[in-house]
Amino acid sequence: MSAYGQAAETLAPARQIVLLYDGAMRRIKEARRALEQGQVNERYVAVEKARAIIEALQACLDHERGGEIARNLDRIYTYVAFRLQRINLRGEVAVCDELVLRLGELRASWAQIAGLSTVQAGAPPAPGARARTPSPGTALTI
Repeated sequence: MSAYGQAAETLAPARQIVLLYDGAMRRIKEARRALEQGQVNERYVAVEKARAIIEALQACLDHERGGEIARNLDRIYTYVAFRLQRINLRGEVAVCDELVLRLGELRASWAQIAGLSTVQAGAPPAPGARARTPSPGTALTI
């Protein structure tokens, strides 16, 4: 079984979403660096990976049970996908910064739902901070 398959079976859904946000933001930061260094192919690959993550998040929305939250997330993901295209078309570093900020806000909300620290991946937690781990059977539908 792949690491992704194991993660999907053992991590609570909200925690999986947090990890997806981390991945999308990491890819957008890679695109930003590539833009600054004039690496067109690397920028394109990073943006496409970020776009694939956003499309996966969007595809998992449950519009029947998620109601207004699902509709709002759908709009946000559509907007993010549109802005990602702009990075490849226009090479605007400011768009990268905007998307990292927006996705970071969403990530913080999902981290709170998951009972995780709102510290982004790779950053050490605050002294004395403890992350709650939700039970694996906890289902989250948006």
